[in-house]
Amino acid sequence: MNIKRVLMGVLVGVLWTVPAAAHGHWDDFGDYVSQNNMRAFTKDLGGMIGSGTYTTGRILGWGGFQIGPRAGMLFKMSQAQGNTEAERNQTALGDRDEVGAMFNPWIQADIGMPFRIDGFIRASSFQGLTIAGGGLRWGITRPSEELGSLQPMLVLAAHSASAQDFSASHYNASLVLSMKFKYFVPYIGGGVDYTTLTAGNGVADVTVRNEREHAATARATAGFNFKLPSYMDLSLAANYAHYGMGAEASLSLRF
Repeated sequence: MNIKRVLMGVLVGVLWTVPAAAHGHWDDFGDYVSQNNMRAFTKDLGGMIGSGTYTTGRILGWGGFQIGPRAGMLFKMSQAQGNTEAERNQTALGDRDEVGAMFNPWIQADIGMPFRIDGFIRASSFQGLTIAGGGLRWGITRPSEELGSLQPMLVLAAHSASAQDFSASHYNASLVLSMKFKYFVPYIGGGVDYTTLTAGNGVADVTVRNEREHAATARATAGFNFKLPSYMDLSLAANYAHYGMGAEASLSLRF
């Protein structure tokens, strides 16, 4: 039991100390959103919300259970539309270089169900952005512990997000493939995030007040999953979406 407490404490500490270096200016949306940057912001938000929905291509199986903290990060927001470099660097949260990295922690719980289906729920409330959602994972083949076995999986998810001056709905579909090795499981995945963003009535730019932006963007993920002692499960991954490079991490109890 001690190792569980130590590992969970380490990851929770990382989740809450990393943001000291990674800005999360969600409340600045109302001051900086414009017609030039609203679409890019919608794509960035969708890519970040959709990250971390899977940590391997293998389902839990009937009766399986998993719970723990997860985290997603994009290293730099994507450029806006504009004729000058200054216009392109003005994101919906402010200057692209000053905003820097964006970070979001989650709590996620997963449960194995019949017919090779897993269900999961996840939630986050951090630095002014609240997100809640969940989804289903379907194992295309039966789960196998045989070394070298390939495990393909389909993931469907939906989320709702809100902040001071915007709200969003998000839908995602991903295909994941992993391979079983003795000490770790590498996995790759690809999918599409579809996001609808609604600007609030209080934003400074009157041309985007109560306006909606719809955007779809592709996202690819590659990572490693490690089985640790005492039913602990660690996953580390990199992803690539409209914003460029991002990262994901998960540490959970898995039965």
